[in-house]
Amino acid sequence: MTSVLRDVAAADSAHAWAVGVEGYDPEQMYTTGDPLILKWNGISWSRSSVPAVQGKVSFQHVAASSVNNVWVTGSLMAHDPGDNTTFVYRYDGSAWTQVPYPAGATPSRLSIRDLSVVDGRAWLVGYNGNTPVFHEWTGQAWVEHQAPGECVSGGGIVNFCMINAVKAFAPDDVWAAGNGMWNGFAGPLLFHWNGTAWRAVQVGVNQQMTFQSLDGRSSKDIWAVGDAGGMGSGNVIVRGDGTTWQQVGGLNASRVPGVAVTRSGTPWVLGNLMPQAAFNTYTSGAWVTTPAPPYGSGTAYNAIAAVPGTERVFAVGYTDVVGTSPLRLRAVIASYSIL
Repeated sequence: MTSVLRDVAAADSAHAWAVGVEGYDPEQMYTTGDPLILKWNGISWSRSSVPAVQGKVSFQHVAASSVNNVWVTGSLMAHDPGDNTTFVYRYDGSAWTQVPYPAGATPSRLSIRDLSVVDGRAWLVGYNGNTPVFHEWTGQAWVEHQAPGECVSGGGIVNFCMINAVKAFAPDDVWAAGNGMWNGFAGPLLFHWNGTAWRAVQVGVNQQMTFQSLDGRSSKDIWAVGDAGGMGSGNVIVRGDGTTWQQVGGLNASRVPGVAVTRSGTPWVLGNLMPQAAFNTYTSGAWVTTPAPPYGSGTAYNAIAAVPGTERVFAVGYTDVVGTSPLRLRAVIASYSIL
């Protein structure tokens, strides 16, 4: 059987969660698989309780603003992209409860790509077909916010935006990342919420790239990373203060699915260059690469998160189980720390 970890989040040095799926058989993809949550207690990882689910739900994203406010999203194994359903759960420090999410309850093309929580609010971002999605849990209900005007088609012109990641610093200071395309522009984009409206933020890159992840200590120190989204090679990495943006080149990785920024402001960027992944930090104007632990013949990481107030990061993903046919995968967690 296969197990994969898809996301990780930390509330403090003694509380972190990793989520994914286990017991999944690729030859029986719609009838096997159970949600998986692992919890870090400051010393080791162990299996944690999971919310009660109906059907074969795979957990996709996790976010935590405190030990009493942890959120997870999951989805059923879908036969078709038009059959996506999304479930949302919250942990209050003692038990998991489902948060009704009407937008995801009916099968559709809705694809939730990321989750962030802050001050009792939660943000879900993604897209529904060609329409970007910004959903906010206000503490009482879900609110759908309009996309920036550049992302809305009109007058026979097809405008297009995709949202892949979100980071909430405050209820009126939320950043999202993805890409956009309209007349004269096609490239990676950031998006900012000021408590009233979303606006599109160009970072000076006009080429076929998309941001996959973003992180930072505040909106004054943000890193965003991305790649060609499987349509080519190369990557795009920028750092900004919320107003001006600088492209940071020189990283040799064709897929960069995640970035995490530690207490000191050090960015850790996942670089999946098969057969082995690597972790990359940027110091003194240059990239320093640390190979990932050699778990198997091929290892890939899906997400990385910094532990608040520390120089530690956790990364989660999977590795090949050598000798299996069809190929099986085993969930892995890596931890790095600058002392």
